[in-house]
Amino acid sequence: MGLVAVVLACAGTSKQGPVSELARTEAATAVLTVLAKDAEDRPLPGIPFRIRQAMADPPEVYWGTTDAQGQARLTVPPGWYVFTAEASGYQTFVDPDVRLGREHPASVTMTLRPSASVAGRVVDGAGQPLRAVSLSWIPADPTAPRLDLVGNPDGTFRFEGMGPGSGVLLARRKGYSDERQVFDARPVELALVMREQGALRVTAFSPGGGLAHPPEVKIKALDPVSKEGAWIDEKVKDARVYRGLEPGRYRVTVTCPVGIGAAWSASSDVEVVAGGTRELTLRFDNVPERAPLRGRVVGADGQPVAGVELRASSGDPKKDAFVSESSGTTDLEGRFAVHQLLAGPVRVVVHKGNTRVELGPDAGDVSVEIRSHPIVQGRVLGPDGTPLTSFQVNSTKHERTAGRYQYTLEGPWPERLTFSAEGLASTRRRVEPREERTVLADVILKAGRDVRVRLLRKDGQPALSKGWVDLSPLPGHESTFAWDQAFLRVEADGRFLLENVPREPLILEAETEEDGTALLPLSPDVAEVTVPLVPAANLVGTVADESGRPLPGTRLMTGCEVYPDELPVTDAEGRFRLQVVSGRECFLSVFDTGGPSGWPSPPLRVFWPQRFTTGRPGETVRVDLRPRSGPASIQVLFPGAGEWDRVLLVPGDVPMPSTVDAVHTLMVSAVEPDFGPAEPRPERQVENGFYRSWQEPRFSQLPLGRYTVFVLGNRVGTVVLRYPVNLTQPGVHRFETPRPEVGGVHFVD
Repeated sequence: MGLVAVVLACAGTSKQGPVSELARTEAATAVLTVLAKDAEDRPLPGIPFRIRQAMADPPEVYWGTTDAQGQARLTVPPGWYVFTAEASGYQTFVDPDVRLGREHPASVTMTLRPSASVAGRVVDGAGQPLRAVSLSWIPADPTAPRLDLVGNPDGTFRFEGMGPGSGVLLARRKGYSDERQVFDARPVELALVMREQGALRVTAFSPGGGLAHPPEVKIKALDPVSKEGAWIDEKVKDARVYRGLEPGRYRVTVTCPVGIGAAWSASSDVEVVAGGTRELTLRFDNVPERAPLRGRVVGADGQPVAGVELRASSGDPKKDAFVSESSGTTDLEGRFAVHQLLAGPVRVVVHKGNTRVELGPDAGDVSVEIRSHPIVQGRVLGPDGTPLTSFQVNSTKHERTAGRYQYTLEGPWPERLTFSAEGLASTRRRVEPREERTVLADVILKAGRDVRVRLLRKDGQPALSKGWVDLSPLPGHESTFAWDQAFLRVEADGRFLLENVPREPLILEAETEEDGTALLPLSPDVAEVTVPLVPAANLVGTVADESGRPLPGTRLMTGCEVYPDELPVTDAEGRFRLQVVSGRECFLSVFDTGGPSGWPSPPLRVFWPQRFTTGRPGETVRVDLRPRSGPASIQVLFPGAGEWDRVLLVPGDVPMPSTVDAVHTLMVSAVEPDFGPAEPRPERQVENGFYRSWQEPRFSQLPLGRYTVFVLGNRVGTVVLRYPVNLTQPGVHRFETPRPEVGGVHFVD
């Protein structure tokens, strides 16, 4: 058909924009058929439209016009396009998900609905016009665009091109509460009354009775509000004024120092009203103070612990009117005295070991026992049995300690310790602390060996392309192997030098960028090995939507790629091809569906990871991915989530893994949370998908049935929580999870 230079339609010749490099070099063999009709199914001739590439920057744009039968036909390069049609008297039509392939022609049927001009006016609570109000109309129709405008100085506004369907109206202005109205059909006119936000004036007196200068004030909304924390804090004479508060209940807290390391807080709940200023005065009049809290800090052996800091507090900040905090330090006999505490139950936190105790309001001379983090002690010896003068436990260096070490664990759960020293083979120990102090048997680091590895291509020549070599213990073999690739060095002739390798049977694995892969046993006495490389296997396939249309720009992960520099991405036809290590069981997963951010955005599509076998060297294996579909969703509320946490989902009632290897298999076989809008048409123009997938993981489009949610923490070792879920009806199933460390199962290599 030739290159796309001019797009012809039966009604005439279309215009075109700048020709991209892609259009110059790729034959335009994808066909798009367009049909325009009105609400009564009558064809609409002469409707101009355009399509733009969704993935290119800058995008190629093509134009067309429907003929006398309301039809048009375009031949363009394959890919993902956004379709837009704008015609006078009709609501604009948008389809952000037009997918075209050489073997997958697409059609867009646009039903254009008559548009209307809808006028309105915005006033405040006193009936006075409001200027510069930001207004948005969000239609329920996914093919209709969002309409945005700013109101006139006299409070009037006019939406042009509004369709007849239902929608949501949003109005925003600084100093006023957001206004949101839902309409079942297009309104005839719009009359909005926006409530002015409230203000709060806080006057605070210190415990001594004078004005607090300056007071430390905190405000917490007790009712759900859309703009918590967005208010304006002004310092005025003798007070703090907070403006821009949504009407509702707030808890106000003022904190004043009462001495070195001590502070009192007074709190009160207040109702903020629209358009008004509430006055609040906080005092400490006649607040009862308790006698100093005295006591003694001892260790697990009952002996006093000197020089430790502790902090005591009384009152509950969430519900009590008065709260106090004060600190102290133990003397040589472990004794302490904490002054300036208010009456009531007391909580004591000892910083050493993070020990916490609850005491009654009449507690006098108390004894606090430190529950420290578990400690591991022992010795590290050389091959001849003499203590080492320099070694490491994990990343902690020990110098001139006569081989002795002391290591503090994160908690009472199992951990792995790696012991290493220069010139010796490193080793690891699994530690399961049962007491505050655990003494390990002597760790003997043995002399390692250097192993030179020469990689050969299929033709017998040295492999000189980029690559790596790794070692691992034999499957099921009891081993203290602790390999670190920092000990690997590449020599000038392409050989790999493996230093300080332990004298035990191991598995050697090699991968190169261009020459192949290898997997073979390494005997305990081998010092030099020649490794023949075999060709990698090939993985090919397509990623398409539920109708078989190609999904270009989709990033994939397998964990089996040969020397991957970057994630594979599907081309304009939704195809992919990559080299994988042969003879393995792997999972192909969609990492990211790509595409532009914001609206318009395509429908959310989610995929199950698909298990496959990579096959023999040189063999080609095919895997095609299609999105899942179902009427249910799982929403996990995880307010304490951090960078070390993950939430995963697997089909079926899956038991808790029994080993760390089983945990790793679970992680690659499970599905990750949705990374995209939870709703097809979010009202916010920019949706922070990363935040939502982290703090509120969501798994959508699930068929009914049983599933298992696993919550993993990987800050220290791996901790796993398990939640079985039975989806018996459509809709969203929600539950909240604590951090994995609370009740989870700890795993260690």
